[in-house]
Amino acid sequence: MKLKRRVRLGSVYLDEIDDRIVISSIECGDGRENITASDTAAGFGQRITRKRRTTLDVVIRFRILEHGRTTAGMRERSQLLEKINAWAAPGGILRLNYKPGRRLNVVLAQAPGEGSLWDYTKEFQIVFRAYTIPYWEDYTANTDTIGGTVSKKSKNITLEGSAPTQFNVELANKSGAKINNVKDLHIGTNKMTFSSLGLMGKETLVVDHSNGLVRIRIRGADGKYRNVMKYRSGANDFTADPGVIGCGYEADRACQMTVTWRARYL
Repeated sequence: MKLKRRVRLGSVYLDEIDDRIVISSIECGDGRENITASDTAAGFGQRITRKRRTTLDVVIRFRILEHGRTTAGMRERSQLLEKINAWAAPGGILRLNYKPGRRLNVVLAQAPGEGSLWDYTKEFQIVFRAYTIPYWEDYTANTDTIGGTVSKKSKNITLEGSAPTQFNVELANKSGAKINNVKDLHIGTNKMTFSSLGLMGKETLVVDHSNGLVRIRIRGADGKYRNVMKYRSGANDFTADPGVIGCGYEADRACQMTVTWRARYL
């Protein structure tokens, strides 16, 4: 029988834990939002520029098809719930079959408590919560490259989705000589500049994110990283709204810029 509702956490589907698990409903809340205002219109106070989601809940309700109000049946339901709790507890990447190609980074907000296991018709509930990245996003990352043989290059890309998206950027030194100055590294209107950088040949400047926070490092030819946040000025992050986005760089010498992103959706 083809299931209409399926939930995958990491590499395991909930119904793969045991064939007696039947999902009765999946609900995705709209999430709570913060309204941010960034500028002031004369005589009118602050102008609202956008809404940013702060959390998103996914509520999964299911039943365990174990018939009989018996001690043995209660014991089996209890053992199965322990397996379900072990599956849900770590959180991670959540996927739903009716949102193909998308994912949600979640933690466990509410485990399915046992309650009265004598009732074999009982419906259980799991709540997963996304708050570090409270958006559905592309499961497979998008990537594009710019330049490689020149010191200055730009390109437009089209960003899909319906929510602000963070970009990871790598700027590889292709000249073989040291680069101290990156006069322009930008995604959309967000621009960073670097001075006294000391980016050697075969090294790469990496601007990426960990748990939603930006990191700025150089990856050496040996694969090791060193922090170069203090050499940056300008934008604090590379975030852009959906649409046509300009990406580019200008440096002392020839570079190749690689941009990576996952479009986000409300």
